[in-house]
Amino acid sequence: MKQGKDKKKERLKKERLKKVFTAVILLTIAFIWGHSMMPGDLSGEESGFVYRILSPVMKLFLPDAWVTEHLVRKMAHFSEHGALGVELTLYAALFRDLQIRRIANILYSGLTAAFIDETIQIFSGRGAAIADVWIDLSGFATGLLIVRLICICRQCHQQKPCV
Repeated sequence: MKQGKDKKKERLKKERLKKVFTAVILLTIAFIWGHSMMPGDLSGEESGFVYRILSPVMKLFLPDAWVTEHLVRKMAHFSEHGALGVELTLYAALFRDLQIRRIANILYSGLTAAFIDETIQIFSGRGAAIADVWIDLSGFATGLLIVRLICICRQCHQQKPCV
């Protein structure tokens, strides 16, 4: 009898966790695409604000000439999509196994998100760049790889499935 209750509790916990992950993923996509909908002048102001905060730290690690608002914008693309890559891969790792086919589907999701992101920018009057799709996808793939490497290390060292 107790095992039945424990299984039910575990299933309910997993369902709640799925809902939380789904909400976080949807909020991340809304954040990414919401920024793509911003008019150019507002986006420029936001980038300038972030640049003023990050540039002193960045200049500790990079030559001054490399630290530009353009770099900050590209880092934003990379990191936003990197976060999405982490979230989608964790979701898959928590609720399914990470077989190569599933990883390919996750990567396809990242490409789709990046493509839609740049398409939105066309309609917001800011223009789109294929280079940004590649940056977005690179960030996404980096997020995926980070989670995958953690899963592999966990499996090797603890003889347990990922997450």
